[in-house]
Amino acid sequence: MVKKSILTRVVVFVFVLSILSSCQDPILVGGSLLDDEKLNIGFTNTFDLSTSVISGDRVVTHQPNLDSKTYLLGKLVDPLFGTISSELFMKFQFSSTKPEYQVNEKLRFDSLVLVLQYDTLGTYGNTKSVQSIKVYQLDEIISNTDTFYADTNLKYLPTEIAKVDKNISPKDSVKIIDHLTGKLVTQVPQLRLRLDNSVGEALLNNENAAKNDTIFREYFKGVYIKSSSPTNEPFMYGFNFNAAALSTLSPVNKLIMYYTANDTTEKTYEYLINTATINRFVHDRDGSQVASFMMDTSKSDSLSFLQGIGGVKTVIKFNDLSSLNPDSIAINKAELEITVADISTQNGIYNLPKNLIATRKNEDGKLIFIDDISQLLSGGVSFVTSFGGTPNTSGTLRKYNLNITNHIKQAVKNKSFDSDIYLNVLTEPENPSRLIFYGAKHSQYPVKLKVTYTKI
Repeated sequence: MVKKSILTRVVVFVFVLSILSSCQDPILVGGSLLDDEKLNIGFTNTFDLSTSVISGDRVVTHQPNLDSKTYLLGKLVDPLFGTISSELFMKFQFSSTKPEYQVNEKLRFDSLVLVLQYDTLGTYGNTKSVQSIKVYQLDEIISNTDTFYADTNLKYLPTEIAKVDKNISPKDSVKIIDHLTGKLVTQVPQLRLRLDNSVGEALLNNENAAKNDTIFREYFKGVYIKSSSPTNEPFMYGFNFNAAALSTLSPVNKLIMYYTANDTTEKTYEYLINTATINRFVHDRDGSQVASFMMDTSKSDSLSFLQGIGGVKTVIKFNDLSSLNPDSIAINKAELEITVADISTQNGIYNLPKNLIATRKNEDGKLIFIDDISQLLSGGVSFVTSFGGTPNTSGTLRKYNLNITNHIKQAVKNKSFDSDIYLNVLTEPENPSRLIFYGAKHSQYPVKLKVTYTKI
């Protein structure tokens, strides 16, 4: 009988928890079974919030001693967010050995080919669009020790040293004729760009540039690459340029000189791509819907926007948290819920962001992760499971739920704490994805702060 009584209490307790979201008053549980005990658990989501769209910050695309991965190339022509271009600046260096051009006789140049390894994580937009890719020779040396931002613009010579129109296939292997064996070989997915013969011939015949790495880098400073669709189809694609993929051991990312020595011997030399590679992002929002929402911030209370690669962010303000008096209640959980807007161009070729992040401004005005993320990262734990920020389906709606419990606890405990939250995508410098969602004052699906608490 004792076991049965305990089981009955547990069942009743679970039932009560299931209906708490619709009631904030103390509830009598189980009648005489629990001696009229009261569960002082409450729930509320009636907070005054506001949303606004702001320009994104300058994002770092190269920092010495920081291993980056996905670098982007392409152009998004989007009436909602504007036109966004992603361009590349890169330079080259000797591999573990120097070129042996000058120890051979009767040199004959064959080709100079830039090979770049695809990274499917950077694929975004219309994957079937033809890309017109243009390569130019840099006229400015890239420093190894500087930090570069996405608004970097380096000087380059006006004459194209490569131009090709082609479909991009980040998941398809390629077949090439091996220069040394003459056999057909299959290689991992990669972009191959043959540079103008005049560039390769001049490099092959420059004796000093073959003997000294410094002279080589001053002579051939690097390349600038841009890519776009001739018909304005929106598409960006990525390359894997992490340290391992750029190392001597990598079989893919290289600038390869193909030549013949002594009339008959086929040879190659592989220059490495230097880790000081820069992504440049150019945002032109003129005439876009985002621009109108940024100029009239009241509009953002109906719709709001965010986008990676230095695009726009959404600021969420908690205008009144006075009902969460820390002297009378203890917050159990605080969750931010946002609903994806039902807009025809929301999905399709524009996939939803896989992960959202939340940041706040510290005392110096610098954006840092909110505590619900930073505490997990400092412990070496993935924050996604606890924090959320991934898209989920609720009936016919798509939503994001973000656990911001510790952030809200700080806000109600410390009146000087800046509680504004800045939403954007995870790994912003490598992620072009964007999101449109209903704002804080939307008539049906507003942004909500949902708090469960216990009365003290």
